[in-house]
Amino acid sequence: MSQLIISEVFGPTIQGEGALVGKPTVFVRSGGCDYRCSWCDTLYAVEKKYKDDWSTLSTEDVWAQIQALSPTPILVTLSGGNPALQDFAKLIDIGHAAGYTFAMETQGSISKPWFTQVDYLTLSPKPPSSGMETKWEAFEKCVSLAASPEAISVKLVVADDADFKWAYEVQQRYP
Repeated sequence: MSQLIISEVFGPTIQGEGALVGKPTVFVRSGGCDYRCSWCDTLYAVEKKYKDDWSTLSTEDVWAQIQALSPTPILVTLSGGNPALQDFAKLIDIGHAAGYTFAMETQGSISKPWFTQVDYLTLSPKPPSSGMETKWEAFEKCVSLAASPEAISVKLVVADDADFKWAYEVQQRYP
């Protein structure tokens, strides 16, 4: 039985950003992250010390929470922290069998074989203002695992002029 570290499961709500903006979704926010961005807006999902009620749940327990929130198939967004730190393959399999679709949001620092199962992959490399350095080789591996080119979107945070210049370069690299 696989175990998942979960910061929170909530919804249904409306996706508020990225290529899926406006879509009803249930969020599964994982606990833990390999980055420490200077302006992180979800520190409670990055380090347990900011929210001491993370749960270690079986895949089946997470699935039960999703179904309780939306018994009708809906988009499920895996977020974090960094959901790539965990293995969501079984959850995606169970959800797909029931008609749900899955999106994942990650910075692209870690790739996992189960990324091929995700219907929508949002990659959000971090700009200079984050204090983190994007490892483009790891990012490329994430791109290569997307179900299709249409399944990928790149989301960029821009906080200042240096970030804007960086974002333009990223857009040129990933049109």
